[in-house]
Amino acid sequence: MDGELYQRTGPFRPEAFFVGRTEGWGLARGPTGRLLRRCRIITDGLLDDAYRSIHFDETFHWEDGEEDNWRWAMTRGLDGRYVAAEARAGTGIQGRHDGADYMLSFRRPLRLDGGPRPRFVTRFTQISPSVALKSVKVFLWGLPVGQMTAFHKRAD
Repeated sequence: MDGELYQRTGPFRPEAFFVGRTEGWGLARGPTGRLLRRCRIITDGLLDDAYRSIHFDETFHWEDGEEDNWRWAMTRGLDGRYVAAEARAGTGIQGRHDGADYMLSFRRPLRLDGGPRPRFVTRFTQISPSVALKSVKVFLWGLPVGQMTAFHKRAD
């Protein structure tokens, strides 16, 4: 392998990666793996020095015209674990590292007016200094109902 093409990366650190803007693409699949739809993903993030946290908006622009906005705040604790909040998912979301991957598990309603609150199990893997892979599994009442694969690329 060419060492210039493959740079070593450390653990995924959301508080560093999501500062500024990222752009990427993703696709959602149903429980059987069938492709449901594709999206473009844009994040814009800022460090909040007063609270030692990062705040970022994550917007999914789906090919069918739907737009889904997620508003995140994350803080890294002294023990290396994270506490996160998302506008619709609420507070107290625990983030942690599994090897070099960063993982979150939380419930979030699918619709603005409430409804079912599936569990999202999200894993970020840094694949280069400027690109992260995101893998999401979605469960409702303990049963797998969907998955998403996406990437985020820093727009530096």
